Amino acid sequence: MPRTGPSTRRHLALGQVTSTNTIALEAARSGDPGALWITAESQSAGRGRRGRPWSSQQGNLYASLLLVDPAPVHAMGQIPLVIAVGLRDGLLKLPGADPAAIRIKWPNDLLIDGAKCVGILVESERTPDGRQAVVIGFGVNVVSAPDGAPYAVTTLHKAGIVAGVRDVFLSVATGIEDALDLWRQGAHFSDIRRHWLSGAAGIGGPCRVNLPNETIEGRFADLDSSGRLVLDLPDGSRREVSAGDVFLLPRGDAAAVL
Repeated sequence: MPRTGPSTRRHLALGQVTSTNTIALEAARSGDPGALWITAESQSAGRGRRGRPWSSQQGNLYASLLLVDPAPVHAMGQIPLVIAVGLRDGLLKLPGADPAAIRIKWPNDLLIDGAKCVGILVESERTPDGRQAVVIGFGVNVVSAPDGAPYAVTTLHKAGIVAGVRDVFLSVATGIEDALDLWRQGAHFSDIRRHWLSGAAGIGGPCRVNLPNETIEGRFADLDSSGRLVLDLPDGSRREVSAGDVFLLPRGDAAAVL
């Protein structure tokens, strides 16, 4: 992705939209060259992974980045981890941010003191002219968090990071652009992996992974060279997971899992 700054960054700032990802995909279908940021004050149809609704209250950050032909096919699955590294780096540059508190839960949720603060959704499609469009959408809980979530949630303000939506966007956009530049379309994933592991939540501890047809538990051992979650299982075997919903378990559960 070409290096940009606030003065040259292509950024479309909108009011209420259905979804910033939807707007970005429409831009790609219309021939946009990519490296386009879209933000919105609120969303009426925000969505998360697996089609889940994403609460989009005003006062938080809702953003999408459109990339076109961002990497070879074999490296496309690394993009969520690249974005997580960039988002974390961007949040860490905000006043009041604590590196020990802001962690990445595989593959790309951002937690603050164990509670979810940022969600990421990556979508892609082939455009009519044959290009591969990839849209990276994310929401940052700046001042409010959804009620009734099945996991702990928090906000930047609650965590002592008192910054406005514009400042949050500028910081995380720069962080993401820097991470994409470091990644070099997959050529330098080893650098991203190192940064990801340095900010990971739950390394060495027990976790549960919900897969489409089963649930497995084990010890979060590593991130492999392609970005898969590596689990040490109770029977002594090792398993790599490419996609799934991860739940970090209390450290005291380790004996039961392993």
